[in-house]
Amino acid sequence: MRDSRRLPRWWSGGVCSAIAVTTTHPLDLIKVQLQTQLVKEKKSVGEIIKNIYSQNGLLGFYNGISASWFRQLTYTTTRFALYESGKAYVDAESLSGKMGLAALAGVIGGIVGVPGDVVTVRLQNDSKLPPESRPTSTSLMASSAFTKRRAFPVCSAAQCQPFRGPSC
Repeated sequence: MRDSRRLPRWWSGGVCSAIAVTTTHPLDLIKVQLQTQLVKEKKSVGEIIKNIYSQNGLLGFYNGISASWFRQLTYTTTRFALYESGKAYVDAESLSGKMGLAALAGVIGGIVGVPGDVVTVRLQNDSKLPPESRPTSTSLMASSAFTKRRAFPVCSAAQCQPFRGPSC
């Protein structure tokens, strides 16, 4: 006879969310391009779709998909894993215990998922730039490094000290 206890499959949430984002990614790409366009060059949804298709064909609707997968796998898997393992430490029968645990798992999962989200938007937005203005590589790792360089430029040790004054 089989054991009736089922082991938690928290990883399946991450895999399922990656599958889901594969189907919704083209809509997200169009949304990001609508949100990031300049006021003086407003384009309609139809113009954006036509532009994506004319530049890259059908695969153009999947620009940045690797970063979307990365974000979903890290964010959702973290949430599910924390929630499943956290049930041993809280009263999982009470609504307040479940809500508190879900909120904590969601906040930590959100923090873990932010880098993937930033890279996703960068890759989706780069596709509307002229080819000569785009980063040379569109992989997740290259875009992540490019984003870090733009967000955190190299500075001297004197400029980067959080507290100016004598050392301890």
